[in-house]
Amino acid sequence: MRKALLSLALCTLPLAIHAQQWPEVHQEAKPGLRWWWLGSAVDKPNLQWTLQQYANQGVGAVEITPIYGVQGNQANNIDYLSDHWMEMLRFTEQQGRATGIEVDMATGTGWPFGGPWVPLQESASQMVIVDKRVDERKLKALDLTPPSKKASNCQLVGIYAFSDGIAVNLIKAFGEKKFKINKQQQGNTITSLTLDGKLPSKGPWRIMALYQKFGVMRVKRAAPGGAGLVVDHFNKMAVGHYLQHIEQAFERTHTPYPHTFFNDSYEVAEADYTTDLFKEFEKRRGYSLEANLNKLVDGDPMVVADYRETLGDLLLENFTETWTAWAHSHGAITRNQAHGSPANLIDCYSAVDIPEIEGFGLSDFGIKGLRKDSGFTRKNDSDFSMYKWASSAAHINAKPFTSSETFTWLTEHFRTSLSQMKPDMDLMFVGGVNHMFFHGTAYSPKNDPWPGWKFYASVDMSPTNTIWHDAPYLMSYITRCQSFLQWGKPDNDFLVFVPVRDLWHKQSKGKRLMQFAIHTMGQLAPEFSETIDNIDRMGFDCDYISERWLLQTRFVDGMLQTAAGTRYKALILPSKDNLLTKAVRSHIDTLRQQGATIIVGTNKLQMAQVAHPEALKADLGLKLIRRANAQGHHYFIANLSDHDVESTVALAVPFQKALWFDPMTGQRFQAETHSDSLHISLRSGESLILQTFKEASEAISKELGGLPVRTTTQIENTRKVLDKGWTLSFKDCSPTYDKLLSIGQPTAWENLNDTLRTLMGTGVYECKVNFKKGELSGANWAIDLGDVRESARVYINDSLIGCAWAAPFTLQFSNLLKPGMNRIRVEVTNLPANRIAQLDREGYKWRKMEEINVVNINYKTTSYANWAPVPSGLNSQVVLYRVK
Repeated sequence: MRKALLSLALCTLPLAIHAQQWPEVHQEAKPGLRWWWLGSAVDKPNLQWTLQQYANQGVGAVEITPIYGVQGNQANNIDYLSDHWMEMLRFTEQQGRATGIEVDMATGTGWPFGGPWVPLQESASQMVIVDKRVDERKLKALDLTPPSKKASNCQLVGIYAFSDGIAVNLIKAFGEKKFKINKQQQGNTITSLTLDGKLPSKGPWRIMALYQKFGVMRVKRAAPGGAGLVVDHFNKMAVGHYLQHIEQAFERTHTPYPHTFFNDSYEVAEADYTTDLFKEFEKRRGYSLEANLNKLVDGDPMVVADYRETLGDLLLENFTETWTAWAHSHGAITRNQAHGSPANLIDCYSAVDIPEIEGFGLSDFGIKGLRKDSGFTRKNDSDFSMYKWASSAAHINAKPFTSSETFTWLTEHFRTSLSQMKPDMDLMFVGGVNHMFFHGTAYSPKNDPWPGWKFYASVDMSPTNTIWHDAPYLMSYITRCQSFLQWGKPDNDFLVFVPVRDLWHKQSKGKRLMQFAIHTMGQLAPEFSETIDNIDRMGFDCDYISERWLLQTRFVDGMLQTAAGTRYKALILPSKDNLLTKAVRSHIDTLRQQGATIIVGTNKLQMAQVAHPEALKADLGLKLIRRANAQGHHYFIANLSDHDVESTVALAVPFQKALWFDPMTGQRFQAETHSDSLHISLRSGESLILQTFKEASEAISKELGGLPVRTTTQIENTRKVLDKGWTLSFKDCSPTYDKLLSIGQPTAWENLNDTLRTLMGTGVYECKVNFKKGELSGANWAIDLGDVRESARVYINDSLIGCAWAAPFTLQFSNLLKPGMNRIRVEVTNLPANRIAQLDREGYKWRKMEEINVVNINYKTTSYANWAPVPSGLNSQVVLYRVK
C-alpha cells in the first residue's frame, strides 16, 4: 500500500525538471475509459485486440464495470468473481501492463454495491411507519399493520406512544404482559399486527409502529453473478462482509488486485435506516431519536437535521473509510463519486484517494460555430460550482488527482461530436479536474456486426464510432492539459465554508432523506452556488471546506493552512446567518484573533484587500484555473464565451517572463509581455496554457529566445476564398462509394444523392489554388474551414498540417504554400447518425442488449428511423489567409 500511495505523491515531481518544456507525461495524464463488460462475455483475443486499440488512440486507463449481457449470447456470459472471470481479469491486467494501460475496476457490478452474497439482514433498509391517533386510554385491537406494498421483508422495531410530551416505547417499557401484540406473518411478509393494552394516562395518544424494511433496492444493471440486494452502506459489518467476499475471489485465484477500486455515485435513494441507527444517533447527538420519532416524522428541523447528520456520519465511517482502508490493505487505492450521498460531500471525497465528480448533459456556452443539435441534447445538470466539490477535497487534502465521469448524456446516441466534448471538458479543467474518464465504452468483439455492443447511455467513445478516427487528437489535447494540471500545487485564493447544517435544516417536512446529487444541488443550495459564481465572476477562485477540515485549519505565516499544508488567503462564510456549531464558531473566532481574514458573503472590497482578482476572468470573461510551481505559476485558460478576446491584461501574480503552450497542437510560443501585463488573443472556443516565471534567468531567456511569438492576427488583403474547383470522394465508409464527384464549392454531402444520405465515414475534399510569387510574402498562414461536420484532417501539398476537430475549425501552418498551383486536401469524418437511422428504417435489429437496451436522452425506447439527415462534411466556405 505504501508503494501505491507513494507513487501518487511523487508522480508529479519530475515535471519540475522540464518546467519550460511540456511536462513529462505520466500514465495518469492520459484519459481513461469506463469499460462496460456486457455479461462479462469477454475472451482473450478480443481483450488483447481491444486494449491495443485503446492504447493506439492514447487511452491511459480502463475501469472495468460488468453489467447485463447481450441477447442470445448467454452461453458466453461469465459469472462475476468466478474462477473464469478472475482469469479474464488477470489476462486484462497482463495486457494492460503490455500496452501501458492502467486497469481499474468497480467494486461490484452495475451500481450501487451489492450482489447475491448480501443477506437480507445486511441489505439496504428503510423505515416503514404506521401512524395512528386514539383518544381513549385503553387500546383494543388497534391495527398497526404496515401497508401491503411495504409489508414484505419488514421487521418490527418498536411501538411508540406520544402524548403531551410523554414518549413511551410500549414494548420496552411495559413488555408483552401489559400490551398484547397479535402478529401474523407469512414468510417475510407481515400480514397483520394489532395491539391491545392499557396506556399510562388518558389521551389523546399518538401510536406509531416502526418497522425496518430490508431489501429495498437491488443492484441496477447487474452483471451475471452480480444480481442481488444492495448492501447497507450505513452498516460497517455488512460492508465488511461484502468486501470480504470480493477479497476471497482474489485470494482464491491468486489474482493481483487492480490499481484502483471505483465507486459510482451513491444512488441508494430508498435507504433511510440501518439496524443500529437509534444507538448511533444517541451516541453522536446526545439524545434519543426513538423518543422523538414523532418529531422526525413531522419534520422538526432540529431532529431531521440531526438524523441527516447521523446518516452522513455512518456513511462516511462505515462505508467510505471502511472501503478505502480495505483497498489500502491490498495495495490498491480508491476513486469515489461522493455526490448523491446524504453526507457532507467534502468529508466523503476527502476520505478516498481520488475524488471524482460527474458531468451530466451538454452546456450551452454560445461558442461561435459550436453545433447545438437542438432537440437531441440534455441540459448540463453539473454546473461549475458542482465540479468544485471533488477538486476542493483534493486541494485541501493535497491529493494530486481529481477525476471525472465525463460526457454522460451530452447528446443523443450516435450524434455526439468531438467538438461538443471540448468545451465541457474545458469547464471541468477550470473546475479542478485533472484525471478524466470517458463515460464510456462497451467491450465489443472485433467481428461483431456494426454498430456492435453498446451501453444504454451516451457518449460512446469506442472503435465502432466514427469519432474514433480522429479521437487521438482529442486524447492528445486532454493529455497535454492534464500533464500541466497535475503538476504543481493548487493556488486558489479562498476557502469557502460549506454550510451543510443550513441544508440539513431545509425541507425537513416530507422526505427525511436528503441526498446531495448533481441533479438537485442547484435547488438544494442555490445561495451557495450563487456565492461560488460571484467569486468566479469577480476574478477569484476558491475551494470548499467542511467543519471537520476547518477545525484542523491553522493560521500560519499570514495564511490559512489546511492540515495537509495547502494555503489560502482568507475564509469566506456564505452568510452571516450560517448555522455553526460552538466548536466551529470558536475556532473561527480564534483564527480571526490570530490575524486571519474572515469574510462574510462575497464582499469584493474585502476580498481584494487580501487577494488580487484575475482580470482575465473579471474583465475579459475567460475561464481559468491557476496553479503554483517552483518557478512561478501556470494557468489553463479557456474562452467559453460567444466572442473573441484580444487584449493586454495584468495578471494577479507577479512574473518576469511568460510562455504560451497550445494544447491543441503541442506548440510553444513566447508571450508578448509589457511590465506586469501580457497580450492575450483567444477566439471563441479556444484554450491555452500559460506558464509564468518569477525570475528572468539566462536559461529562461535562451529558451524563450528560440520560440516564435504566437501569431493570430489576420493580415488584410491576403484572403483567398476557395469556392470553386472542388471534388469529393470517399474512403473508409459504409456503404462503400467509389465515385468522384465534382461539386464546385465545398458542400455537405448528405443531400447530394440517396446513397450519401446514409453514408458514414470519411469524405475527401480536394481543390487546387494558384499563388503568384508576390502573394506569398510571409510564411505563416491559416485555413479556416468554417462549419465542419465533424472533424477534418487537412493536407497542404500532401503535408498534414493537423486536424480541425473543435471550434474554431482553423489550422495554422508555415512554409508549405509555393508559387503556382497548390493542392488542398481536406478529409472530413462525419457522425454515424445517418447510417444508424437507415438501419432502423430497414428494420435491422442492432438493439440487442438485455435489460434497458439502448434508450434516448429521455430514457425512452425509440427508433431513429425518422431522423432527418445530419449534415456531413464541409458545410460552409473555406478560406486561406496569412497571419502575423
